[in-house]
Amino acid sequence: MTAAHEGRLFDSAFNVVAGFRGRFEAEAAARQLKYAGLQGATVEVAARPDPGGPMETAELRAEMQDELSASWAGATGRQARGAVFGGGAFALTGLVVGAVFGLLLGLGLVDAPVAGTMLAGAIIGAVGGAVAGLVVGGGMAPRAAREVADLDDPTPAAERDVLLVVHANEPDTAQQAARLLREDLHADRVDLVDAAGTPLPPQAGHPRPADPKDYWWREAGQG
Repeated sequence: MTAAHEGRLFDSAFNVVAGFRGRFEAEAAARQLKYAGLQGATVEVAARPDPGGPMETAELRAEMQDELSASWAGATGRQARGAVFGGGAFALTGLVVGAVFGLLLGLGLVDAPVAGTMLAGAIIGAVGGAVAGLVVGGGMAPRAAREVADLDDPTPAAERDVLLVVHANEPDTAQQAARLLREDLHADRVDLVDAAGTPLPPQAGHPRPADPKDYWWREAGQG
């Protein structure tokens, strides 16, 4: 499907891009979607290879949106556990090292009571170690469990999978197709994009704090 206007990837306002590991699975899914009676929707399977094509471009944008959202997201459970463990371990190490350093200072290098230098060293070491441990422990943990599963194949889905796209001009139809692809047809991933290939909810449900509720759905296909 060719773009109707410059800057658009698709003619339709709402488009569902799904990835399948093989052409047989993608074509079978296309047949199932046609049998599902999606009103006013058209289904197509991308040719492979298709570098720079509209389907691959839209899918890459959706994947980059996910990566950007993940980079700004709060700490995952795994990161939080890593930060707590790292903070505790580094704090304990810093406390011991700081106390020993304070002891050495108190034994003649500075004019202060040994107990005072040990206490000061222990506090400084514990605080510094805790801060370092929070950063190191949280940073070394994977951001999400799915990243571990994907380590064996880091290729983006847009370049790895056979892509199927459902074109629709009604959001309800697009959402119905996305639901079928996720729940019944078990696509690798499912993304919704507008005519320009910009990701739509759910993966871009809150793209910027300033966007009002349902802004992207209302504006899809308008520019």
